[in-house]
Formats: sequence, C-alpha cells, structure tokens
Amino acid sequence: MKIFSVTMTPISPPYDDGPKNIVMALAKKLPMHDYYFISSTGGGFPGSPNTIFIRSPFQKTGRHSMTFFQKIYIFFLTVFYRGRMDLFQFFFTPQPYFSIIFKRLLKNKRSIQIVSSIHTLLDKNKDKAINSLFFSDYIVVHSDYARQRLAEKNIKNIVRIYPAIEHERFDNVTARGTGGEIKIVYPGTYKVLNDSYSLREFCKIAALVKDDVSNAMFVMACRIRTREDAAMEKEFRALIEEYGLGKSFTLLNTIDDMPSFFNGCAMGVMPARRPMSGVLEIPLVLLELAILGKPVAYGDVPPLGELDSKGLGIMVSDGSPDSYAGVITKCAKDNDYASMVGERSKNAVKADFTMDIAAGEYQRLYERLRN
Repeated sequence: MKIFSVTMTPISPPYDDGPKNIVMALAKKLPMHDYYFISSTGGGFPGSPNTIFIRSPFQKTGRHSMTFFQKIYIFFLTVFYRGRMDLFQFFFTPQPYFSIIFKRLLKNKRSIQIVSSIHTLLDKNKDKAINSLFFSDYIVVHSDYARQRLAEKNIKNIVRIYPAIEHERFDNVTARGTGGEIKIVYPGTYKVLNDSYSLREFCKIAALVKDDVSNAMFVMACRIRTREDAAMEKEFRALIEEYGLGKSFTLLNTIDDMPSFFNGCAMGVMPARRPMSGVLEIPLVLLELAILGKPVAYGDVPPLGELDSKGLGIMVSDGSPDSYAGVITKCAKDNDYASMVGERSKNAVKADFTMDIAAGEYQRLYERLRN
C-alpha cells in the first residue's frame, strides 16, 4: 500500500517527538508499504528505503504546531496525491476546520486518524461536538481509557494500539559517566510539568530527596520550542535558586543520543496530579527508560494506571512531594529494590509496548482496509 502519513511536526531529526518517532519506526517495521512523509529537510532519517519525503518550505523543525501556510500546503498535497495513495494516515489532534475539509476531500478514500492524547483532544474541543471531528474508517487510540471515553461519545470503529518504541535502539547502549552522582531525570516539558503538577512542587520533591541523598542530581530534559517554554525555563531556574538547589539541577534542551543519556540516569520521574495535555497520553520516554531497566515514577492520572497494571514503574497515588521523594529515595538507597522495579518494567515494555507488536496491529488494520 501507498500510505500518506501526516504528523503535527515535520519528519526530521532529532528523536524528540513521539508521533514522528512512531510513524518512522512503523515504516521500518512494515517494508511492504511505501510511506510518504512531509519533512522540513527532505529526509534526514537514515535507512527505510520505503520512505518518501516531501519537503515543506513552510514548516521549520523545532516548531510544535502547524503554521497557516503548512496547513494550506498539506491541503494541496492531499489534492495532488489523492489519486496515487491507497491510505491517508493522520497523527495529530483533529480540529473542526481540518475535519470538515478532509471529510469531503477523502470521501471515497481509506483513512485512519490516530489520537495521540485523549486529554489534548478533549481539552482543545470542550465546546465542540467531538463526533464531527472524526471522518476516517478507523480511529486509533493509545489506551483503553481513551477508547472508553470516545465510545461514551458514540464514536465508532475505535482500535486501541498502545504507543511503542524500537527497543533495538536501546540495546547495548553505553552509559555516560555519572561521576558518582545519582541522576534523576524528568523527561518532558516545563509546561506539561506545571500544568499537570507544579514547578514549585517539583522543587519541593528535589529538596526532600537531597535531604536524604546528598549526591542526587536532577536532570531536566526539556526541549525549548516556544517563547512560553523559554519563559517557563527561566521561571524554573528562579525557583531552584529560591530553594537553594542551583547545584542540584542540570537543565538540558536538545539531546542527540537519548538511549545513552537515559542509560546514564538512575531513574525517571514524571509527577502528575492532573491529566497531561499536549503530549502522548502514554509518554514514550517512560517506555524508553523502562526498557533500559530504569525505575520510573509517575502520577495516578489516566491512562497511566494501565502502565501500573502491567507492572511498569511505580505509580504514586497521592501525588504529594513527600510520596514522590520517598519513592526516589528508596530507589536511590536500595539497589535491590531499584533493580527489581527496573527488571519488572523492562519485561512490561517487551510484553506490550514494542514496535514489533504495534506494527503487527497496524498491519492487521491495513489488511482490513485493503479488503
């Protein structure tokens, strides 16, 4: 099949965006199909001879939203390629204007809409009829929770396919020297952290951990894409100075080698009390840390309970800084416990969240559409 795949951000390095990582990995796993991608560079990902890149002059890499001209460009590309494609695959949060146009444009064409986050979908469309946003033959969601929420709104043809990682990328990686530090990484964005938890409360977690683990070092792996991101990073820097934690934090932006970076960390933490809007509802970074055998601690917000039910990481139910600090301290001081959690988490990823599994499920979906 010839598959035209549209993502919110252009397909280009680095590995910093969940949807584009998933669709590129999917193309590698399903070489019997030709995948057409819009790219800001005209390529950049090595391998995958079945991938065709269409360069866009309107969407620069690093931007996490579509420009107006990029939207127009996608429309004209769809018109141009409509007769040549067997399937159109959309991997971004649908908007009313987009859905109205593509419902008409692709009336007699096969298509799939992939919902990366039920929280983002509902947050952006609070006052709109959700049903009108969907026009495709199948709606792919990333959790049983998302499937239930959409089914409650009488949306049909929902298929749950968990987000997945290329676990091969994380085999035999080389850890960076830790210098005796115990590195605890937060892999996300300052906006997501503040919206779903609190920048100040995160500093409280770090302060409590430092009281018990003097060589703990917190690493913020947060890509700066917008002015708002830059402003929140500045706010966070002020907070860590206020708490006297200036030497206990490392703030990073772009990371070229995520497997090596994660392997040099002791564990990951992604606290939340409220839904995490604006990212994959099951963040790939949690899976990537877990496949390396690293303990991960996360909040009791749906659908992360589905990770907990599969034995992946540690879900912190009450969400208090004391509880997160307790989990981090236990993992830092008790190597046997940390190893047990890490091994259990690694097995959970292998059982349910590898790209081999996801690719098989997408292939079965493609076969249904082909028939």
